Amino acid sequence: MIVGFNIDSIDASKGAGSQGNIQVNYAPKIKKVTEQTVNAIDEPVAKIDFEFSVNYMTGDDKAAEIQMSGHILWKGQTDEIIESWEENGELPEEVNAPLMNEMYKKLLSEAVGVADTLNLLPPIPTPKVDQ
Repeated sequence: MIVGFNIDSIDASKGAGSQGNIQVNYAPKIKKVTEQTVNAIDEPVAKIDFEFSVNYMTGDDKAAEIQMSGHILWKGQTDEIIESWEENGELPEEVNAPLMNEMYKKLLSEAVGVADTLNLLPPIPTPKVDQ
């Protein structure tokens, strides 16, 4: 269960080629998993450091990018999570799926605001109303 979700940095840039036919790609990446104690919680938690990138591509050229990094605190299965990470660089599937879903939800929402500030397309499809 996620008990903490923090974005520690956001970096965004837009180049001259950010117009025209643009492909938007995004990807989360787990960078590190460690054990951490938190004052409000009796047991140790898993601290999961992440990076999330949104790349705007025109062909093979990067027209713009949004980079975010931060960490998530996960309560429960701490030993199993850290052991799995140390053995194969992956999280257990019962942790990975809900973690990734939450990352996409929170980080894409944040990226939409950053993209709007830079006058970029939102990184998710926006609904259109037909007449």
